[in-house]
Amino acid sequence: YLLSRWSHTVAVPSAEGSNLTTSRIMSGARSFYAEHCVYLPAMLGWFTFSALISTYNKYVFGERHLAFPCPLLFTSVHFLVQWIVSYGLSSLYPAFFGGDQVRAMTWRQFLGISIPCGLVTSGDVGLSNLALVRISLTFYTMVKASAPIFVVTSAYVFGIERITCTLIMVVLIISAGECLTVWGEAEFELVGFILCLAASVVTGMRWTVIQLKIQSL
Repeated sequence: YLLSRWSHTVAVPSAEGSNLTTSRIMSGARSFYAEHCVYLPAMLGWFTFSALISTYNKYVFGERHLAFPCPLLFTSVHFLVQWIVSYGLSSLYPAFFGGDQVRAMTWRQFLGISIPCGLVTSGDVGLSNLALVRISLTFYTMVKASAPIFVVTSAYVFGIERITCTLIMVVLIISAGECLTVWGEAEFELVGFILCLAASVVTGMRWTVIQLKIQSL
């Protein structure tokens, strides 16, 4: 009698209910990934290669290392290699990398997108490499951390972003950290600092211009 009562009161999960729960969990995980994590691999790759190229450029341009005398010429070679790789990939895989979309553009559309994006990108990378000639990689990284300030400012000027109290607090905290960074630098170099800060300003313009141009396609 007790065994029969226990079997009626205790719910034994069925295989169908377990599969339904698993399906819901997997569906929620896919939805979360599609909304929040779809660009995570690209972002991690960007951070990784950005750190690697900054370290490499410092080794090539640094006065205590190879001291390469022509940083802008070296930057031009970088961009040439980047163009060759991009053109090759977009030609081999046009549907994935947008090669067919570029070929469908008129010259007016192509130049209207490529020239502004190319100018701000070359200004950012060129000024950054010039700064690496004079300042340490640690100081360079800390100064470049001010880029979000100029990204937000540029986005507000172009009407992409709205200024909120939370956004102002974030910018103020970054600015305070920037001041503390400069104050505590033992090997402060004024020209290198100005070049790096100018690169951060151009970085803010760069991402805003790229977003505007890409969204106009």
